[in-house]
Amino acid sequence: MSRRVLQLLGRSAGGIATHVAQITKALDGDGLVVDVACPPGLPVEMPKPAIPLSIPNGLVGHTGAIRRIRALVKQGDYDVVHAHGLRAGIDAALGARRQATVMVTVHNLVRSEIAGARARVDRLAEPLVVRLCTRTLAVSEEIASHLRAVAPGAADRIEVLYLGVGEPPEVRRDTAAIRAELSLGDDDALIVAVARLAPQKALPVMFDALGRMRSPATLVLLGEGPLENELRSIAELRGLADRVHFLGFRKDAADYVAAADVFCLSSTWEGVPLSVQEAILLGTPVVSTDVGGMREIVTDGVSGRLVPPGRPDALADALDELCGSPQLRATLAARARRDLATRFSTPAMLERLRALYLEDLDAR
Repeated sequence: MSRRVLQLLGRSAGGIATHVAQITKALDGDGLVVDVACPPGLPVEMPKPAIPLSIPNGLVGHTGAIRRIRALVKQGDYDVVHAHGLRAGIDAALGARRQATVMVTVHNLVRSEIAGARARVDRLAEPLVVRLCTRTLAVSEEIASHLRAVAPGAADRIEVLYLGVGEPPEVRRDTAAIRAELSLGDDDALIVAVARLAPQKALPVMFDALGRMRSPATLVLLGEGPLENELRSIAELRGLADRVHFLGFRKDAADYVAAADVFCLSSTWEGVPLSVQEAILLGTPVVSTDVGGMREIVTDGVSGRLVPPGRPDALADALDELCGSPQLRATLAARARRDLATRFSTPAMLERLRALYLEDLDAR
């Protein structure tokens, strides 16, 4: 008889939903039935029809979500519920732990920049989800270390499981076509960022760095978000309107990333960003702020460049260094891809999840 697994997630900007879709596609079948419960309208299509479920973002409304989860688990006779995110993990544990094994993947920690005044209350969710769930999977060592510190009594139930990167995204147009579309000259460097246009991405810092660069360069931003109008105004005020292209959410984002001389992040915090991993798979070197799990993807000066957050001067220097040296870009990109394949192995991630789903954990 197959073991039945329910993947459960709330709202996702793309990375978490992509991970869930990858798990479902790979593990559904051969002894496992893997279903997905999620809100409608996610930016990533699931490989099988999803069960509608909404996990509230705020502090209210969770009673209804818990009841809904309890009913879904009973109706589907699920053996394992695998939640993604702190709130989803708590609701899943409260709704299903007497019926199924409940595990959670923590993709991000509570950040004051996002939670604002709720941060102090929301941080209580971090130790709570670890205590409630049978197994906690952290997508980076940074996250795992933090969770072990806040929930020391359950530290032995926390492990790092890096997200597998899969195959490189499909590229349909070559570099020449992208550069022609952007009207780039032969000496113009192309910098690409795939980022939600939100405060934590610190895009004004990237604009400052662009303005400080010695090399002629153009920046392409791929993504949407609440700060788009404000960021357009900032670029114009700084005289960068003709050098910053806002292309929005694009299904062909890989074409631009593959054509870029450098992939750039200026974030104040990150988890282990999928966008960086995909850039590495596409052979594009990375310049990023040294935040979150970035050190687990890139080693500064060896497989990319890492600079302190909030330092446009350091970011500009690193961008100039790479944009001015095709050989350095090629060397860093090759090392990054080799290291990524070793640490972020998709087969290894899927094998570990399969073992956890099939394991009889005492969570009832």
